[in-house]
Amino acid sequence: MSRRSLRHAVATTTSLVLLAAGVTVGLGASVAQAAPACALSQSVTDDWAGSWGLPYTVSKEVVGDGTVAPGQTVTYLTKVSGSGALVNQIRDFHPAGFQLVKARLNVKWLIGNQQWEDVTGTAVVNGTSVVAKGGGWTTAGGGVIALETTYKVPDNATVGSKLDSGAGTNIVLAAGDWNINPMGVCVTIRQPNPVEAGAGSLEDMGFGSVNTGSGQVFGSLTDPQGSMTNVIGGVLGNVIGNLS
Repeated sequence: MSRRSLRHAVATTTSLVLLAAGVTVGLGASVAQAAPACALSQSVTDDWAGSWGLPYTVSKEVVGDGTVAPGQTVTYLTKVSGSGALVNQIRDFHPAGFQLVKARLNVKWLIGNQQWEDVTGTAVVNGTSVVAKGGGWTTAGGGVIALETTYKVPDNATVGSKLDSGAGTNIVLAAGDWNINPMGVCVTIRQPNPVEAGAGSLEDMGFGSVNTGSGQVFGSLTDPQGSMTNVIGGVLGNVIGNLS
């Protein structure tokens, strides 16, 4: 199958960075690129011949302040949005050694609007990726496909290290398979606080994690670029809704 190289604009919360190395997009293609500088969120928007020139966006953010202690949990939010086509996969690429604790999917339904669904048991976990699959989720009418993933950080994670991650999707269009890994969405390993140091994981104690914070997600969910201005336009109507 053919592979082609595109330049993608990567939007952080403070700047726009052009990746001179480019991004490879194509059916079955895996993207290899030089990641931009670490940030709490990144957003990539592009259009190509297979999308009829209409833009699609893949974005990812760390929920919370972007720091986590060894043995604790961290949550990422990955989003896909665009100009009407269906999406049948959304992917999160996590740092090596992270263990999936929970995965939730949020898509636009014809009835009920955006709703969360626990997909921990059905997501495909393979190496450093977690993939949610479906028959097709619509991006029409501003629909956003979101995957929230929570991981336990290894107990031996090095304090002070910045660990990068990535994201990906399969848009049901020609050359719509798209991975951006690494993406420059980083979490920083910090020293445990007194509670963590004295009692271990809060989840092990039944109190949940101070890092999951999924309640913060809803404010940014329908904005495909988080704090960035939504640049998606030209939404196509009459697209089949969720088929999963």
